[in-house]
Amino acid sequence: MNPTYLQVLEIIQELPVIDVHTHIGGEGIRQARTLADIVSYHWVNLELSRVGANVSGINVGKDPNEYMSAVLPFFNEIKNTSNHWCLMKILKDLYGFEERTLSVDNWKELDIKIREAAKDKNRVKNILEKAKISKITVPFRDGMPYDSDQFIPYEYGEYLFAPTMPLRLSELAKYNSGKTPESIDALAAFIEKRMKWLRENENVRVFHLWIRDSWEYCHCHKEEAANLYHRLLKGRNLSIEEDDRLVSYTADIVANVATQCDITLQIFHGMAFYNRHEPGSVSSYSNEKFLRSMPKYASVHTDTMIDIFLATRITGHEAASIARSCRNIILSGAWWHAFTPTTLSTFYRDRLEMLPHTAWNAFFSDGYIVEWIYGKLQLSLNRLAYTLSNLIDETFLQIEDIPEIAKNLLHDNALRIYKV
Repeated sequence: MNPTYLQVLEIIQELPVIDVHTHIGGEGIRQARTLADIVSYHWVNLELSRVGANVSGINVGKDPNEYMSAVLPFFNEIKNTSNHWCLMKILKDLYGFEERTLSVDNWKELDIKIREAAKDKNRVKNILEKAKISKITVPFRDGMPYDSDQFIPYEYGEYLFAPTMPLRLSELAKYNSGKTPESIDALAAFIEKRMKWLRENENVRVFHLWIRDSWEYCHCHKEEAANLYHRLLKGRNLSIEEDDRLVSYTADIVANVATQCDITLQIFHGMAFYNRHEPGSVSSYSNEKFLRSMPKYASVHTDTMIDIFLATRITGHEAASIARSCRNIILSGAWWHAFTPTTLSTFYRDRLEMLPHTAWNAFFSDGYIVEWIYGKLQLSLNRLAYTLSNLIDETFLQIEDIPEIAKNLLHDNALRIYKV
């Protein structure tokens, strides 16, 4: 194995890490209760289903053994995937499992060990400490795992940023005494009030914004926004172009308040459903208009921090060039379909070659339980070490550069960008 790689990996494995995006705590689950909780991570589940596992209708929480019975015959067929690599790192490093993969003959003892570990009230804390993760984002509505300043609360802010779907209109009403704001002025006042309440009462520092991937930011006058919002409340459908304009108006309001409240906006791009009626039917996707409108949005709100998460390498180079030109656009890690070794390496190489090492973050897990936060960090560290070591071997960097650069990419940049 490349000695430079091993040297770099040893350096970065000792550095503190900030995970700028997780979903830990959904349905009250923060750590694995059984082996099935780890194995059923949606990407592993998708791969197992692809090769024939039938898990339809199985409730993993209520029937973990039934789930395991359905998937165990198929692990050998996915042992080449990056998700399988992460899975085995989790099982080996956290639970001492040494087998090449899972099978009907070797899983029961491991499952017992995980069930025993789940009884430990300090399990989340201990795994984060092992991973050297000093801070992580968590959805505020799911609560903090324990009393600590380790957690950065965030809000699923789509209902404020893009309140043009019926579901989001109903969410507006949920937080507005059961009433949907009746005018554009009332909507603007509600957005501001809600964001300030979230900041002051729940210490929310981040907005999660997974919006329509074909959205294109543009300027929208108040009078036009008022007319579009009135039509929306009357139940009339807006065209794509009209929806773009109304969302742009509310997006401007959100950015203005985010600047006042030190809230960072996380904007996701690069994933689309090809069949919304079929669970798991998602693919990587790119829309040049969406990405190319981000500098326009950033230039209107120069003091608002915008962190872009990409799920496709297609737009990776262009995104890096945008971030090089816009001081308030940041790129972080890789999302969903982009979380593979080759794509991570491509992202890291482009960003290291094009951006100051103070201008982006190397990691976020998108993890739903703490074990997957750990597993996805291991792949990120592997690829970061690989990319940095190649740059050293090619004489673009020196080994003495690594501690400073890697600490910024894994920790210090996030500390500053997210104003922790």
